[in-house]
Amino acid sequence: MAGQGVVIDLGSWSVKAGVKGQYAPIYKCIRTETQQKAVLDGGKYPIEKGLVTNWEDFEQLLRNTFKELGVKPEEQPVLLTQSMTNTKVNKEKVVQMLFERFNVPSVFLGLTNVLSLYCTGKLNGVVMESGGDVSNCVSIYQGYAMLDSIVSTDVTGKQLTKYISQKLNKPGLDFEVVDDIKKTKTGLGPATGVKSYTLPDGSSVNVVTDVQRAPGILLDPSLANMDTKSIPQTIVDCIEKVRAKHGEDRAKELYGNIVISGGNTEFDGMADRVQSSIQSKMAGVNGIQVTKAATHSAWIGGSILASHENFDSLLLTKAQYDSEGTKAIEGKF
Repeated sequence: MAGQGVVIDLGSWSVKAGVKGQYAPIYKCIRTETQQKAVLDGGKYPIEKGLVTNWEDFEQLLRNTFKELGVKPEEQPVLLTQSMTNTKVNKEKVVQMLFERFNVPSVFLGLTNVLSLYCTGKLNGVVMESGGDVSNCVSIYQGYAMLDSIVSTDVTGKQLTKYISQKLNKPGLDFEVVDDIKKTKTGLGPATGVKSYTLPDGSSVNVVTDVQRAPGILLDPSLANMDTKSIPQTIVDCIEKVRAKHGEDRAKELYGNIVISGGNTEFDGMADRVQSSIQSKMAGVNGIQVTKAATHSAWIGGSILASHENFDSLLLTKAQYDSEGTKAIEGKF
């Protein structure tokens, strides 16, 4: 496997990693309290809102990931995903760690929204990513993010889980338990009477119809008294930014390829509901099409990009880094 190249998607809630050219990551670990020990040998998960918050734990997370993949980092070009919210300082420290602590030969940092679009096989579109800690939308043209179009919302997976916890009104439930209730007992479809959820201690909690409909806040945050944009409104505002700054023709190229990705978009019927809402907000606009990205779309897009014949030209090499230091990162990614 030496020299093949490794693709690692480190989200705020999960790790997805594997070798380039594959259709799915071969190592996956979803963040929960009980799984953290396996991931970090007891450390805390070191990424919050797309940024590294603990560099020692981040290093350990990378070491364990390379170990799980069975690869030697010093032999592997590495594509690591980054959030649209990534900062210059965070970017520099990540690259510094990969070169100086892991001695990797080359690095590329890929934006998750852009990689999710690559997964669809297209270069133009709008990608709304809504995950555990981060929800934002960006327009992409010819494979490059239009950074002046970024729009964010505070509706995230964590906020939805907290809202469900409040609605359950059962103090003492672990965050991970409530998160599982969210995934297994709630949705965007019609509520079907009271559902029972068995807790780890053998007791149960009733998930009433009002709780079952909690994911509706993704489409209307006011239901949770949140003063923030809905997912559909975030997408509309992103497109309107493009219209205002780049003209009607450029905006028209985006309508037909709106992609939603991330854990909050996994609810059945989400793409249809988002499309319907956007159509109502953009009356008179034809050709609006919303599609749900594949699961692990950012990782898959990274695998596709890392397999492209021109990928080597995108990489930052250790020789460049040794020569120029962090200045080599500027303008690269």
